Amino acid sequence: MFRALFLNTCVLVALTYALSLTYREWPPGGSRLPYTRLLAFTAMGAALMSFPAEISPGVLLDLRVVPVILVTVRYGPGMGLAVAVPILLIRAWHGGAGVEPAVLALLSVLLMAALARRLGVTLQGLVSTQLRWAPVMVLPYPLPLLLLPDGAALFTQSATPLIVFNTAGLLICTSILVGRFQALGTLQRLTRQAELDALTALPNRRRLDADLARLGTQDALLLIDIDHFKRVNDQHGHAAGDAVLREVSRCLEAQLRARDTAYRYGGEEFAVILRRVDPAFLTQVAERIRQAVESYPVQALQGRSVTVSIGAATSDGLPDVVQRADAALYEAKEGGRNRVQTHPHPPVNEHAGTGSGA
Repeated sequence: MFRALFLNTCVLVALTYALSLTYREWPPGGSRLPYTRLLAFTAMGAALMSFPAEISPGVLLDLRVVPVILVTVRYGPGMGLAVAVPILLIRAWHGGAGVEPAVLALLSVLLMAALARRLGVTLQGLVSTQLRWAPVMVLPYPLPLLLLPDGAALFTQSATPLIVFNTAGLLICTSILVGRFQALGTLQRLTRQAELDALTALPNRRRLDADLARLGTQDALLLIDIDHFKRVNDQHGHAAGDAVLREVSRCLEAQLRARDTAYRYGGEEFAVILRRVDPAFLTQVAERIRQAVESYPVQALQGRSVTVSIGAATSDGLPDVVQRADAALYEAKEGGRNRVQTHPHPPVNEHAGTGSGA
Protein backbone atom coordinates (compact mmCIF):
# COMPACT_ATOMS: atom_id res chain seq x y z
CA MET A 1 0.00 0.00 0.00
CA PHE A 2 2.75 2.46 0.91
CA ARG A 3 4.54 1.83 -2.37
CA ALA A 4 1.37 2.42 -4.41
CA LEU A 5 0.51 5.61 -2.51
CA PHE A 6 4.07 6.89 -2.92
CA LEU A 7 3.86 6.21 -6.66
CA ASN A 8 0.52 8.05 -6.69
CA THR A 9 2.17 11.01 -4.99
CA CYS A 10 4.97 11.09 -7.56
CA VAL A 11 2.49 10.98 -10.45
CA LEU A 12 0.36 13.67 -8.80
CA VAL A 13 3.31 16.03 -8.30
CA ALA A 14 4.56 15.54 -11.86
CA LEU A 15 1.13 16.18 -13.36
CA THR A 16 0.55 19.23 -11.15
CA TYR A 17 3.85 20.73 -12.22
CA ALA A 18 2.96 20.18 -15.88
CA LEU A 19 -0.47 21.70 -15.27
CA SER A 20 1.03 24.72 -13.50
CA LEU A 21 2.91 25.60 -16.68
CA THR A 22 -0.41 26.16 -18.46
CA TYR A 23 -0.97 29.21 -16.24
CA ARG A 24 0.66 32.02 -18.21
CA GLU A 25 -0.94 35.20 -16.88
CA TRP A 26 -1.96 36.88 -13.64
CA PRO A 27 -4.59 36.78 -12.30
CA PRO A 28 -4.86 33.14 -13.42
CA GLY A 29 -8.20 32.97 -15.20
CA GLY A 30 -10.30 34.80 -12.60
CA SER A 31 -13.06 32.82 -10.92
CA ARG A 32 -13.88 30.56 -13.87
CA LEU A 33 -12.03 27.41 -14.82
CA PRO A 34 -11.32 27.08 -18.58
CA TYR A 35 -12.62 23.88 -20.11
CA THR A 36 -9.14 22.73 -21.13
CA ARG A 37 -7.88 23.09 -17.58
CA LEU A 38 -11.05 21.43 -16.25
CA LEU A 39 -10.26 18.45 -18.45
CA ALA A 40 -6.66 18.49 -17.24
CA PHE A 41 -7.68 18.25 -13.57
CA THR A 42 -10.13 15.48 -14.46
CA ALA A 43 -7.43 13.62 -16.39
CA MET A 44 -5.15 13.99 -13.39
CA GLY A 45 -7.69 12.22 -11.17
CA ALA A 46 -8.15 9.51 -13.78
CA ALA A 47 -4.39 8.99 -14.07
CA LEU A 48 -4.07 8.59 -10.30
CA MET A 49 -6.64 5.78 -10.37
CA SER A 50 -4.37 3.89 -12.74
CA PHE A 51 -1.91 3.29 -9.88
CA PRO A 52 -4.14 2.42 -6.90
CA ALA A 53 -3.36 0.63 -3.70
CA GLU A 54 -5.76 -2.36 -3.60
CA ILE A 55 -6.11 -3.09 0.11
CA SER A 56 -8.92 -5.60 -0.47
CA PRO A 57 -10.57 -7.07 -3.59
CA GLY A 58 -12.37 -4.17 -5.27
CA VAL A 59 -11.27 -1.60 -2.66
CA LEU A 60 -8.90 0.87 -4.35
CA LEU A 61 -7.14 3.73 -2.61
CA ASP A 62 -5.27 6.59 -4.27
CA LEU A 63 -4.92 10.39 -4.26
CA ARG A 64 -7.85 11.16 -6.57
CA VAL A 65 -9.37 13.60 -4.05
CA VAL A 66 -6.48 16.06 -4.38
CA PRO A 67 -7.46 17.47 -7.81
CA VAL A 68 -11.05 17.82 -6.57
CA ILE A 69 -9.91 19.74 -3.48
CA LEU A 70 -7.65 22.02 -5.53
CA VAL A 71 -10.42 22.91 -7.96
CA THR A 72 -13.05 23.32 -5.25
CA VAL A 73 -10.93 25.65 -3.14
CA ARG A 74 -9.75 27.68 -6.13
CA TYR A 75 -12.88 27.81 -8.29
CA GLY A 76 -15.79 26.71 -6.09
CA PRO A 77 -17.87 23.56 -5.45
CA GLY A 78 -19.54 23.67 -8.86
CA MET A 79 -16.25 23.29 -10.67
CA GLY A 80 -15.12 20.75 -8.08
CA LEU A 81 -18.20 18.66 -8.79
CA ALA A 82 -17.51 18.92 -12.54
CA VAL A 83 -14.12 17.32 -11.89
CA ALA A 84 -15.47 14.78 -9.40
CA VAL A 85 -18.27 13.34 -11.55
CA PRO A 86 -16.06 11.93 -14.35
CA ILE A 87 -13.67 10.55 -11.73
CA LEU A 88 -16.58 8.78 -10.00
CA LEU A 89 -17.81 7.40 -13.32
CA ILE A 90 -14.37 5.96 -14.01
CA ARG A 91 -14.28 4.45 -10.53
CA ALA A 92 -17.72 2.91 -11.10
CA TRP A 93 -16.46 1.47 -14.38
CA HIS A 94 -13.62 -0.25 -12.50
CA GLY A 95 -16.28 -1.86 -10.28
CA GLY A 96 -15.70 -3.80 -7.11
CA ALA A 97 -16.96 -3.72 -3.55
CA GLY A 98 -15.49 -0.30 -2.90
CA VAL A 99 -17.54 1.68 -5.45
CA GLU A 100 -20.19 2.98 -3.02
CA PRO A 101 -17.65 3.96 -0.34
CA ALA A 102 -15.55 5.64 -3.05
CA VAL A 103 -18.53 7.78 -4.13
CA LEU A 104 -19.31 8.77 -0.55
CA ALA A 105 -15.65 9.49 0.18
CA LEU A 106 -15.13 11.81 -2.78
CA LEU A 107 -18.40 13.67 -2.24
CA SER A 108 -17.62 14.06 1.47
CA VAL A 109 -14.21 15.51 0.70
CA LEU A 110 -15.78 17.85 -1.87
CA LEU A 111 -18.27 19.11 0.72
CA MET A 112 -15.51 19.64 3.25
CA ALA A 113 -13.45 21.58 0.69
CA ALA A 114 -16.52 23.68 -0.18
CA LEU A 115 -17.02 24.45 3.50
CA ALA A 116 -13.37 25.41 3.87
CA ARG A 117 -13.65 27.73 0.88
CA ARG A 118 -16.76 29.33 2.33
CA LEU A 119 -14.85 29.95 5.56
CA GLY A 120 -12.16 31.81 3.63
CA VAL A 121 -9.62 29.10 2.90
CA THR A 122 -7.52 29.79 -0.22
CA LEU A 123 -4.72 27.97 -1.97
CA GLN A 124 -2.29 30.66 -0.82
CA GLY A 125 -3.53 30.24 2.74
CA LEU A 126 -3.13 26.46 2.66
CA VAL A 127 0.64 26.80 2.41
CA SER A 128 0.86 29.47 5.11
CA THR A 129 -1.61 30.45 7.85
CA GLN A 130 -4.36 27.97 6.93
CA LEU A 131 -2.14 24.89 6.85
CA ARG A 132 -4.31 23.01 9.36
CA TRP A 133 -7.15 22.87 6.83
CA ALA A 134 -5.24 20.46 4.57
CA PRO A 135 -5.70 17.36 6.80
CA VAL A 136 -9.19 18.52 7.78
CA MET A 137 -10.36 18.47 4.15
CA VAL A 138 -8.81 15.04 3.61
CA LEU A 139 -10.17 13.59 6.88
CA PRO A 140 -13.52 12.27 5.48
CA TYR A 141 -11.75 10.23 2.79
CA PRO A 142 -11.22 6.93 4.73
CA LEU A 143 -14.44 7.09 6.79
CA PRO A 144 -16.72 5.30 4.24
CA LEU A 145 -14.47 2.25 4.50
CA LEU A 146 -16.35 1.50 7.75
CA LEU A 147 -19.42 0.65 5.62
CA LEU A 148 -17.71 -2.43 4.19
CA PRO A 149 -18.13 -5.84 5.87
CA ASP A 150 -14.53 -5.82 7.08
CA GLY A 151 -14.49 -2.06 7.22
CA ALA A 152 -13.10 -1.66 10.73
CA ALA A 153 -9.96 -3.63 9.89
CA LEU A 154 -9.55 -1.82 6.56
CA PHE A 155 -10.02 1.55 8.24
CA THR A 156 -7.46 0.75 10.92
CA GLN A 157 -5.02 -0.45 8.30
CA SER A 158 -5.34 2.41 5.79
CA ALA A 159 -6.77 5.54 7.45
CA THR A 160 -3.50 7.01 8.67
CA PRO A 161 -1.38 6.44 5.53
CA LEU A 162 -4.30 7.56 3.34
CA ILE A 163 -4.67 10.84 5.24
CA VAL A 164 -0.91 11.41 5.42
CA PHE A 165 -0.25 10.81 1.72
CA ASN A 166 -3.25 12.81 0.55
CA THR A 167 -2.39 15.69 2.88
CA ALA A 168 1.22 15.67 1.73
CA GLY A 169 0.16 15.50 -1.91
CA LEU A 170 -2.31 18.34 -1.43
CA LEU A 171 0.28 20.58 0.22
CA ILE A 172 2.98 19.83 -2.34
CA CYS A 173 0.64 20.47 -5.27
CA THR A 174 -0.72 23.61 -3.67
CA SER A 175 2.83 24.87 -3.19
CA ILE A 176 3.57 24.22 -6.86
CA LEU A 177 0.50 26.12 -8.04
CA VAL A 178 0.91 28.99 -5.57
CA GLY A 179 4.58 29.29 -6.50
CA ARG A 180 3.57 29.57 -10.14
CA PHE A 181 0.93 32.20 -9.33
CA GLN A 182 3.42 34.22 -7.30
CA ALA A 183 6.01 34.04 -10.07
CA LEU A 184 3.47 35.26 -12.61
CA GLY A 185 2.38 38.06 -10.29
CA THR A 186 5.98 39.15 -9.71
CA LEU A 187 6.71 39.04 -13.42
CA GLN A 188 3.64 41.15 -14.14
CA ARG A 189 4.62 43.75 -11.53
CA LEU A 190 8.18 43.96 -12.86
CA THR A 191 6.90 44.24 -16.42
CA ARG A 192 4.56 47.05 -15.44
CA GLN A 193 7.33 48.86 -13.59
CA ALA A 194 9.61 48.51 -16.62
CA GLU A 195 6.86 49.94 -18.86
CA LEU A 196 5.90 52.91 -16.66
CA ASP A 197 7.50 56.33 -16.65
CA ALA A 198 8.67 57.05 -13.10
CA LEU A 199 7.86 60.76 -13.24
CA THR A 200 4.37 60.82 -14.76
CA ALA A 201 3.26 57.21 -14.11
CA LEU A 202 2.25 57.02 -17.77
CA PRO A 203 3.28 54.08 -19.94
CA ASN A 204 6.74 54.77 -21.34
CA ARG A 205 8.42 54.51 -24.73
CA ARG A 206 8.97 50.78 -24.33
CA ARG A 207 5.25 50.19 -23.82
CA LEU A 208 4.44 52.53 -26.70
CA ASP A 209 6.67 50.58 -29.07
CA ALA A 210 4.95 47.34 -28.05
CA ASP A 211 1.47 48.86 -28.55
CA LEU A 212 2.45 50.39 -31.89
CA ALA A 213 3.29 46.90 -33.12
CA ARG A 214 -0.35 45.94 -32.46
CA LEU A 215 -1.88 49.07 -33.95
CA GLY A 216 -5.14 48.45 -35.81
CA THR A 217 -6.04 49.92 -39.17
CA GLN A 218 -8.66 52.18 -37.55
CA ASP A 219 -6.32 53.45 -34.84
CA ALA A 220 -4.43 56.73 -34.81
CA LEU A 221 -1.34 58.21 -33.19
CA LEU A 222 -0.90 61.67 -31.71
CA LEU A 223 2.54 63.08 -30.91
CA ILE A 224 2.30 65.99 -28.47
CA ASP A 225 5.06 68.44 -27.60
CA ILE A 226 4.86 71.06 -24.83
CA ASP A 227 5.68 74.42 -26.41
CA HIS A 228 8.71 76.31 -25.12
CA PHE A 229 9.26 73.84 -22.31
CA LYS A 230 12.88 74.92 -21.94
CA ARG A 231 11.63 78.29 -20.72
CA VAL A 232 9.78 76.55 -17.89
CA ASN A 233 12.98 74.94 -16.67
CA ASP A 234 15.00 78.12 -17.13
CA GLN A 235 12.50 80.45 -15.44
CA HIS A 236 10.97 78.21 -12.78
CA GLY A 237 13.49 75.44 -12.22
CA HIS A 238 13.54 71.74 -13.03
CA ALA A 239 11.25 70.87 -10.12
CA ALA A 240 8.55 73.05 -11.65
CA GLY A 241 9.27 71.48 -15.03
CA ASP A 242 8.70 68.03 -13.56
CA ALA A 243 5.46 69.22 -12.00
CA VAL A 244 4.32 70.57 -15.37
CA LEU A 245 4.96 67.20 -16.98
CA ARG A 246 2.93 65.45 -14.30
CA GLU A 247 0.01 67.87 -14.57
CA VAL A 248 -0.05 67.76 -18.37
CA SER A 249 -0.05 63.97 -18.22
CA ARG A 250 -3.11 64.04 -15.94
CA CYS A 251 -4.83 66.49 -18.26
CA LEU A 252 -4.18 64.23 -21.26
CA GLU A 253 -5.54 61.15 -19.49
CA ALA A 254 -8.68 63.03 -18.50
CA GLN A 255 -9.48 63.69 -22.18
CA LEU A 256 -9.24 60.09 -23.34
CA ARG A 257 -11.69 57.25 -23.58
CA ALA A 258 -11.09 54.06 -21.63
CA ARG A 259 -9.72 52.31 -24.73
CA ASP A 260 -7.23 55.11 -25.54
CA THR A 261 -3.79 55.42 -23.94
CA ALA A 262 -1.43 58.30 -23.22
CA TYR A 263 2.35 57.74 -23.05
CA ARG A 264 5.44 59.66 -22.00
CA TYR A 265 7.35 59.66 -25.27
CA GLY A 266 10.46 61.34 -23.92
CA GLY A 267 11.50 64.75 -22.60
CA GLU A 268 8.55 67.10 -22.97
CA GLU A 269 6.89 64.90 -25.60
CA PHE A 270 3.86 62.71 -25.10
CA ALA A 271 2.08 60.26 -27.36
CA VAL A 272 -1.53 59.13 -27.50
CA ILE A 273 -2.93 56.07 -29.25
CA LEU A 274 -6.57 56.51 -30.19
CA ARG A 275 -8.35 53.21 -30.77
CA ARG A 276 -10.99 52.88 -33.48
CA VAL A 277 -11.24 56.56 -34.30
CA ASP A 278 -12.98 57.92 -37.41
CA PRO A 279 -10.31 59.67 -39.53
CA ALA A 280 -12.84 62.41 -40.29
CA PHE A 281 -12.88 63.34 -36.59
CA LEU A 282 -9.18 62.87 -35.84
CA THR A 283 -8.35 66.57 -36.10
CA GLN A 284 -11.34 67.48 -33.90
CA VAL A 285 -10.21 65.02 -31.23
CA ALA A 286 -6.65 66.35 -31.32
CA GLU A 287 -7.94 69.93 -31.19
CA ARG A 288 -10.07 69.14 -28.14
CA ILE A 289 -6.97 67.81 -26.39
CA ARG A 290 -4.99 70.91 -27.38
CA GLN A 291 -7.67 73.20 -26.02
CA ALA A 292 -7.92 71.21 -22.78
CA VAL A 293 -4.19 71.63 -22.13
CA GLU A 294 -4.30 75.32 -23.05
CA SER A 295 -7.10 75.96 -20.56
CA TYR A 296 -5.60 73.81 -17.79
CA PRO A 297 -4.23 75.91 -14.90
CA VAL A 298 -0.85 74.52 -13.91
CA GLN A 299 -0.32 74.91 -10.17
CA ALA A 300 3.46 74.81 -10.51
CA LEU A 301 3.19 77.93 -12.70
CA GLN A 302 0.88 79.79 -10.32
CA GLY A 303 -2.18 78.88 -12.33
CA ARG A 304 -0.85 79.81 -15.75
CA SER A 305 -1.20 77.32 -18.58
CA VAL A 306 1.10 75.78 -21.11
CA THR A 307 0.34 75.05 -24.73
CA VAL A 308 1.09 72.06 -26.90
CA SER A 309 1.67 71.30 -30.56
CA ILE A 310 0.11 68.09 -31.86
CA GLY A 311 0.93 65.97 -34.88
CA ALA A 312 -1.68 63.36 -35.81
CA ALA A 313 -1.66 60.43 -38.21
CA THR A 314 -3.99 57.52 -38.84
CA SER A 315 -2.53 54.04 -38.85
CA ASP A 316 -4.09 52.76 -42.09
CA GLY A 317 -2.18 49.55 -41.47
CA LEU A 318 1.08 51.21 -42.54
CA PRO A 319 4.33 50.85 -40.55
CA ASP A 320 5.36 54.51 -40.83
CA VAL A 321 2.70 55.99 -38.58
CA VAL A 322 5.32 57.38 -36.16
CA GLN A 323 7.21 59.08 -38.99
CA ARG A 324 3.99 60.57 -40.36
CA ALA A 325 2.85 61.81 -36.94
CA ASP A 326 6.33 63.22 -36.28
CA ALA A 327 6.31 65.03 -39.63
CA ALA A 328 2.90 66.49 -38.76
CA LEU A 329 4.21 67.61 -35.36
CA TYR A 330 7.17 69.31 -37.03
CA GLU A 331 4.79 71.19 -39.33
CA ALA A 332 2.65 72.23 -36.36
CA LYS A 333 5.69 73.65 -34.57
CA GLU A 334 6.98 75.33 -37.70
CA GLY A 335 3.53 76.79 -38.25
CA GLY A 336 3.62 78.74 -35.00
CA ARG A 337 3.08 76.11 -32.28
CA ASN A 338 -0.08 75.67 -30.18
CA ARG A 339 -1.83 74.03 -33.11
CA VAL A 340 -2.86 70.69 -34.58
CA GLN A 341 -1.50 69.26 -37.80
CA THR A 342 -2.83 66.06 -39.33
CA HIS A 343 -0.77 64.08 -41.82
CA PRO A 344 -1.01 64.09 -44.82
CA HIS A 345 -3.79 66.66 -44.97
CA PRO A 346 -3.27 70.38 -44.43
CA PRO A 347 -4.19 71.57 -40.96
CA VAL A 348 -7.92 71.94 -40.44
CA ASN A 349 -7.34 74.11 -37.39
CA GLU A 350 -5.43 77.22 -38.40
CA HIS A 351 -5.81 78.76 -34.95
CA ALA A 352 -2.61 79.43 -33.12
CA GLY A 353 -3.86 79.67 -29.55
CA THR A 354 -3.39 82.82 -27.54
CA GLY A 355 -3.40 81.14 -24.12
CA SER A 356 -0.38 81.91 -22.01
CA GLY A 357 2.52 79.58 -22.70
CA ALA A 358 5.42 78.95 -20.48
